[in-house]
Parts: sequence; structure tokens; C-alpha cells
Amino acid sequence: MNILQVVRTECAPSTYNRADGTGRVITELSRYFINTFHDTCYLGYYRSNEIGELASEFSDSILLTTPIDNSALSSFLHDHSIDLIQYNVQGKQYIQHIPSICEAAHAQHIPVVYCFHNMPGGTEFCNYSSFDNIVFSFTHRKSFGGKIKFWSILKSKPLSEVIIRKKTRAKYNIAYQNCDRIALFVEPYIDKYLRIVKGDNRNKFIAIPNPLSFSKFENKETVMNKNKNVIWVGRVEEGQKRVSLALKIWKLVEQNPLLDEWTFSIVGNNGPDEEYYHWLVKKYHLKRVSFEGHQDPKPYYKQAAIMISTSAYEGWPMVFMEAMPMGCCCLAFDSYDAVHEMVKDGYDGCIIPDNDIQMYYERMAQLMLDNDARVQMGMNAIDSSARFTMDKIGAKWRALYEEVVQKKSAEQ
Repeated sequence: MNILQVVRTECAPSTYNRADGTGRVITELSRYFINTFHDTCYLGYYRSNEIGELASEFSDSILLTTPIDNSALSSFLHDHSIDLIQYNVQGKQYIQHIPSICEAAHAQHIPVVYCFHNMPGGTEFCNYSSFDNIVFSFTHRKSFGGKIKFWSILKSKPLSEVIIRKKTRAKYNIAYQNCDRIALFVEPYIDKYLRIVKGDNRNKFIAIPNPLSFSKFENKETVMNKNKNVIWVGRVEEGQKRVSLALKIWKLVEQNPLLDEWTFSIVGNNGPDEEYYHWLVKKYHLKRVSFEGHQDPKPYYKQAAIMISTSAYEGWPMVFMEAMPMGCCCLAFDSYDAVHEMVKDGYDGCIIPDNDIQMYYERMAQLMLDNDARVQMGMNAIDSSARFTMDKIGAKWRALYEEVVQKKSAEQ
């Protein structure tokens, strides 16, 4: 099978980083298809990686223009005998190209699968703000009016949902009306998507989670010898990731003298709110917090006993796929459906009611003080993460590919 994967930025080994998890997942899936089924994979992209390096998994590539050059795309599809296109890009400026891509593909009886790498509606109406953030914006930033307005709208959630769903329905409908199938991460996201578009065609959708990021599973010896360190890993920003909540939780930790040996590391790309977080560290008088910046997260997962997430929403957060095989106890707020597919509360991690800072601290403190329970949960996380190996997830994608290709061929 000849597969064209469409991503935002050209995939290359030297650009595999936390800022482009989608590209990393697509490259790993392509490698699986090549090695297991002897497929040939191609890449469509909108932005060059500026180093002229294409990942070896892709035999050839095409730079997609704005607007789409249908003649060039049609020629590429024909010349490479493409059997299927998987479109992996979000954002209104990209989704508006889907009709043109589907037109070129369907003219050659090629199915198009749209993979939505997020929680439907998350970006539109789940972004977070707080009073502290507004105060910081007022005292430290030149522009703060937008944050005040956005925060006030979020406090009237029923109104905001009506407004935002109306504005975004057309965007979500593009894929719903044009693509052959839509892949989401978990079943509850299908209902969210259908509510946005006011649709009822569940047969259009399929739920497939992302695979593990690392192929190695740590052992009990590693878990038993982990440091008394908590890590937060991701993009350092407030709207989605809510790092401020992690700092509020850690403030309670530092107030407990029984937890004096524990440290907190924030690992990830420097985002627009990093100055705000340094301000909070000073405001809370925190002494055991370090900002590590953009780093290879593997060494941090290996040595850390606990990984915490504070996101307002996620699609399928790769930090869990990275931390669990490394034996980290994972904690998260109950703020998106996928967390229940990844973590079994009390067995391989903890799920805390959204925004309950006190309970989050109490459950984390229990693990910090109980070494045996912490080690057991870390071992359970390793065992549990085996559900998401590339062999298991890749087989689900392969079954979908064969289904849509056969259906499209039968329509000729």
C-alpha cells in the first residue's frame, strides 16, 4: 500500500522534539507500516524544516501550497500510485484545504482519512485563565485587555459554548462533509465532535489511541531506585497546560516538612508564560522548583518517581505514553475523557477531580510518603502501558486503511 501522510512541518530526524509530537507519531507509524507490511510511505507538508532533511521513512515528499495546487497534487498522487491519504493537520488555515485535497484524491478513487490530534472543542472553549494571570498581565505586560475579556467569557461557560460552537461548526464540518473517515483518540470524543457539527453519522468515525513513544520498558530495579523528584513535562504555557496549578500544588508540598527531600522539575519548551511562572515561584516563596527548559525527557522520566499533568484539555497526551513505561506514577486532573483510557485510578496512577488542588496534593503526598505503594504503582504503570505498543496500535490503523481502501475501490 502506498500511503501519503500530510503533516504541518516536514519530518526529519534532527527535528524530533516535543514541539511536534504529531510528526513524531506519524513517522513512527510509517516505520511500522514499512517494516511490517512493506508499505511505501510519502509525506505531504506545509512548512519546510529548513535543514533540507527528510526522514528516511518517507520515499518522497510534496510541499503543499496555499491555496492547494490541484494539478501538482493530482500528478503526485498519480505518479506515486497513492492508495490512501491521511490528513493530520489542525488549524483553520489548513483545514480549509481539505475540500481541494479530497477533490484531487476522490477523482482517482483515493480515500482520505482525517486524524484529529486533539479533543474536539478543546482549543475553542477550554482554554484556562486565572485572576493571578490577569494581575500579572496588568502589572508586567503591555497588553492585558484580551485576557480579562477572555477570562470573563469563560466564567459564563454556557454562553461561551453557544458562541464558540456556532463559530467553529463550519470548521469542523469541513472534514465531516468531505473526508471518508475521521479518526479520534477515544469514543467519547466522537460524541463531542458530533455535537459541534450537529451530526449523527457515527459510522464516519473511529477511535484509535496513539502508541507509546519509547519501545523500552524499565524494570523493578529502576523503579525502586528513583529519586524523590516530581516532574512536569510539556509546553510551558497557561491556556491549555495550566502550569500555575502545578505550582499551587507544589506550594502545599513545600509547606509539609515531611516532604523536604522532594524536588520539582519543569521540563519543556519555553512558552509565552514562563515569566509568569517565575513570578509565581517568587510570590509563593518556592525553593525546590527548577525550570529545565527544552531537554530530552527520557533521563527525567527514568529518575523521577512521579509525573504530574495539570492540563485543562488534551487529545491524547504523549507525556503519559512516555512516563508510564519508565515506571513513573502519573497524576492528572479529570479534565478530558482520554485520561480514563490511559490511567486506571489508584492502580497505575491517580485521576483527581478537575481544579481540586487540595485533593491533588493529598494524593500526591500519600505516594511521596509511602515508598512501597509508589513502587507498586510505578510497576503497574509499566505493565499497563503495554496496551499501547506500536504492534497493537499499528494493527488498528492497518485495519482501518484496508477497510477504507476496499470501500473506495468498490465505489468505482
